[in-house]
Amino acid sequence: MVGGSKNSKDITEKVMLILGAAIIMVALFLGHWLYALGVALAASLAWLLYRWQMIAVINHDGVSPRKATARLLTRSLIRMLILFTLLGLSILGGEVFLFGVLTGLLLQVMTYMGRAFFIILRKGGTA
Repeated sequence: MVGGSKNSKDITEKVMLILGAAIIMVALFLGHWLYALGVALAASLAWLLYRWQMIAVINHDGVSPRKATARLLTRSLIRMLILFTLLGLSILGGEVFLFGVLTGLLLQVMTYMGRAFFIILRKGGTA
């Protein structure tokens, strides 16, 4: 989480890890090892690229805001290009592998949406 506390980021990463492991275990239990491989590959690559992108957000170098923003946008575009390339190439592994990769890439979105849902419930729907 960019603007959140360190504890909030740790919780998000733990939820992503637990959710990803659960999806992989269920897929393996059901005999869909190619789907599980796609989830594991995409989720780990997406997580590594996300961490690389967040280094630009933290701005340890102390560069100007304009240069920091340019660095973040550049890394975001590179990250998106790599993930879309992975998704496009995953069709070569078959339809099941493609859906596994898609699930792995959407794991981060699922985690954030779930956390947002629980925050809304905890606040009772008020701002």
